[in-house]
Amino acid sequence: MDDVAMKEQQKPRDRLQPGELRIEADTPPDFRVRYSQRIGWMVEIVSRGAYEWTQKRTDPFLFENTGRYIRTDLAGVNLLVHNARAEGLKMEYIGPERLVIF
Repeated sequence: MDDVAMKEQQKPRDRLQPGELRIEADTPPDFRVRYSQRIGWMVEIVSRGAYEWTQKRTDPFLFENTGRYIRTDLAGVNLLVHNARAEGLKMEYIGPERLVIF
């Protein structure tokens, strides 16, 4: 095996394999999103940066903010994720069959 082939084998994967839906992140997420049939959509505030961002940028009329969690509907999750991602915050989605960090 030549040096180029050895380096390719040792390189960490940066692409998903076909059918693979999990993305590993090098840092923990700022928010953790999950759905519960009993409670609905819950967004856990994981990092201090997410807590500060939430205090400044979320409307209490749109989100039921309990301090550590935000309860909302799917439209609220989408709005929060879009705005937080636009400012560089990371999300972790815990689904019924997979975990995705973006």
